[in-house]
Amino acid sequence: MSHSDQQLRANLAPAAMKSTAYRPDIDGLRALAVLSVVLYHAGVGVLKGGFVGVDIFFVISGYLISNIIFHELEAGKFSIGRFYERRIRRIQPALLVMVVFTIVMCAVIYVPIDFKLLAQSVGATVVFSSNIYFYLKSGYFDPSAESKPLLHTWSLAVEEQYYLFFPILVLLLWRHARRHLVSVLMALAVVSFVFSIWQARAASNAAFYLPFDRIWELLIGALLATGAIPPLRTSGVRTLVGFVGLGAMMAAILLFSPHDVFPGERALLPCLGAALLIYAGQGGAAGANGWLSTRPMVWTGKISYSLYLWHWPIIVAAQYLLFRKLHGWEIVLYMALVYCLAWASWKWVEQPWRDAKTLGFSRRQVFGLTGAVTAVGVGFALVVHLTGGIPGRFSPQARAYAATALDTNPARNACDSPSRTRLDSDDVCSLGAPAAPLSFALIGDSFGDAVAPGVDQAAKDAGRRGLVLTHSGCFPLAGVQQTDNLSCNGVMNATLGLMERHPEIRDVIIVARWTSAFLGTRFGQFEQSGWFLKDDETRQLGYDENRNAFERGMVRTLHALDGRNITIFAYIPEQRYDVPRAMAMHSLFGRPQQVDLLHSDHEKRQLDMRGAFKKLAQASPTPFRVIDVGASLCDAQSCGVIRDGVVLYADDNHLSRSGGIALKSLWSRAFEPAAGGAR
Repeated sequence: MSHSDQQLRANLAPAAMKSTAYRPDIDGLRALAVLSVVLYHAGVGVLKGGFVGVDIFFVISGYLISNIIFHELEAGKFSIGRFYERRIRRIQPALLVMVVFTIVMCAVIYVPIDFKLLAQSVGATVVFSSNIYFYLKSGYFDPSAESKPLLHTWSLAVEEQYYLFFPILVLLLWRHARRHLVSVLMALAVVSFVFSIWQARAASNAAFYLPFDRIWELLIGALLATGAIPPLRTSGVRTLVGFVGLGAMMAAILLFSPHDVFPGERALLPCLGAALLIYAGQGGAAGANGWLSTRPMVWTGKISYSLYLWHWPIIVAAQYLLFRKLHGWEIVLYMALVYCLAWASWKWVEQPWRDAKTLGFSRRQVFGLTGAVTAVGVGFALVVHLTGGIPGRFSPQARAYAATALDTNPARNACDSPSRTRLDSDDVCSLGAPAAPLSFALIGDSFGDAVAPGVDQAAKDAGRRGLVLTHSGCFPLAGVQQTDNLSCNGVMNATLGLMERHPEIRDVIIVARWTSAFLGTRFGQFEQSGWFLKDDETRQLGYDENRNAFERGMVRTLHALDGRNITIFAYIPEQRYDVPRAMAMHSLFGRPQQVDLLHSDHEKRQLDMRGAFKKLAQASPTPFRVIDVGASLCDAQSCGVIRDGVVLYADDNHLSRSGGIALKSLWSRAFEPAAGGAR
């Protein structure tokens, strides 16, 4: 045996010997991780970064599972088959019980489109690929996270994808290159970490959901389990290191924000904090590790997996029925219910299945049951998908209302959000009268795409033809960057470049979600904040700066379009509820009592926006006119959601295809000569 082999055995031996020894402080660390996630999702505002609890879980999992693998390899007892059997027994039974409960619960309350999406996520969950599914479904128009009851299973999928290759890699290294084990794992962690930093900025959804951006977090735990770092010898140093680790995690939980670039380098803080706490506790529980070893923390840690499983579908269902987030005592009741469900799941599902002798199933039977359950889950997903969410569960009226969610621009996939390459080559869609000469353009974000069918009808009636230059998620503001979508500035530049190449375009229609650009917030069913803008003059992001960046961006946009007739459609009422769902739920359960938005709430939302356009009209050398869409949709009491039997919205803010067509006389005003220079 070489000296390097002996040294690696010496390093691994302490970790291997301790792998079978129970550490209550790690259960306490699990409790900290799961509570940060659960309370964050419940809306406890002080825990702005509670989502990092998942990253802490990754480190814990990497450490504990690697410890077991190293221990069994050292003892010559490691088996790939036994490893995967343990993973199935540990993960799948409680997961499946939660999934079945969620299906039954949502079958009662979910409108067809949401139930169809749930079924798709069930199929992805049973094959441990829900992270990929949710990444692919994270487009701008997809329902918000608050209506996806299995969204939290993405982290389980990441872990299981990691454990498909990790034990095999370690086994191969152990047999053929043991002395390079630590070096290979460290190199893989570094490459994954660097890639995560890059991808968090280039493609944030991919960085969040996909496994290679996350495996460095599990590998931190695995590297700690190798014993390559000698244990701390004195209790004083262990106490200090433990408190530093706890402080790092709490800083992330309290100070991070959903609007931060993540994971990337920010995820290093909670992950290193977790690793330091695990490391400090290797020589005994002291200081922070002692606090984590208290009975309440340990008990919560023991049920943490089931607590994580149950917390999300319960809060999603509650908010789905209430049409709002939980408040005050509702959060307390929610936590009590989730704890009860988690305890029951841990006692009667997790515990019996973990012990191979309790239920008497052999390894072959466990694998067979897993295959059968997977087939049933995929089959369920296919049936519900093909039936469109089993709409027969509801009354004809409720089905008709719910179906409006599908009444969107049929040309969206083909025409909305053309790439810069398509824009540079004039490869964009047209609308209106096909034989007419090109004379106008529709520019905008998703609001512009939503009204395109109405503009198309108005243009046909007027004998006009135009280009579709909408880009969902991107405000049409020249020289402005959106912190949530860094590609928007380039898209707008390419759009304006196309306009320069077509001087025959005399009329320009601009439609956008102006209030979100100006105020930095999203209004409606899924309220959000932190939609920040910046340009070359921005010194600090913020809501006040959004107003300044908006005004500068509008001036640049108007200047680039100078010499054309510019019509801006604004003040589209943003409804408080997802209209198709709310109308269906109202017809079934009488909730919500009033679906349409109060006129006073609409005016409150639009007040500052009106002032901004008035200021621009007075200051801009480029003339334009603003047409008030809300004036056509609102009366003195409310802003309606249905007209002559036509549901006007496809969600809580985008007009439906039918709604856009119902307002075609409004869009046709863009083809009329502007009085007095179009102010």
